[in-house]
Amino acid sequence: MRTIRLRVSVLAMALLALAISMVPMLAQEEEGRPPTGRVAYHFVARLLQGPSGFFVIGYVNFLDGVSAPLFDGASGENKALMTFRSDVFSAAPLFNGNVVVLNWPPTPAPVVKFYLNNSPNGDWNQPDSFSSGQLIGSFSARVGQVVITGFSPTAPSGTTAVVTYSYDWVSTRDFSLGGKMYNLGRLSPGGGTISNYVSAEPVLTTVSGFPGWVALTSAGTSFVTGQRARTEE
Repeated sequence: MRTIRLRVSVLAMALLALAISMVPMLAQEEEGRPPTGRVAYHFVARLLQGPSGFFVIGYVNFLDGVSAPLFDGASGENKALMTFRSDVFSAAPLFNGNVVVLNWPPTPAPVVKFYLNNSPNGDWNQPDSFSSGQLIGSFSARVGQVVITGFSPTAPSGTTAVVTYSYDWVSTRDFSLGGKMYNLGRLSPGGGTISNYVSAEPVLTTVSGFPGWVALTSAGTSFVTGQRARTEE
């Protein structure tokens, strides 16, 4: 009987010691997560519109938690180390006076892929230049909305558009930048919410491989939403 009590006592002490040792580990893990609502990254982009729908190309110009430069020289699309490109997607219009709303369907949700290119050569007229290099992550853009203001018969393109949507990481991979290892799934756990502005006035451009498409300039921000993403080593 004394032996059984001794074993129970030893087991209880071992479990208590294990619990105590795990507290600082969990605290460190929580401290390493960015708070919900914090800016995850800023980006510069172009929304391309054509007969079959839309797609986006662009680059990241600020990434929270990364101290290394995001440009290989002067800031701009041709020196951006981290770029992205979306699938082509469609959006159904809703009309409300001089405001037009475009919604894309929940399935299939557009997928946006991020790339790290240590020899950047981004060119707005060459969409493929934004989808080259090391694939470091991709997300699925949940139901989004594009709101175009100033729409009228005399200005059918409108004046300004605001795009808002949330996304979930499909996968992320570790990458090296400035001698340090990073992962988009840890810098922005669980994905985020994006808000960006788009000029509804097309820019003069000839997009290689997409005759008849027009390009709209854009810039925006992604905000942290919370949970940890799935990562790939």
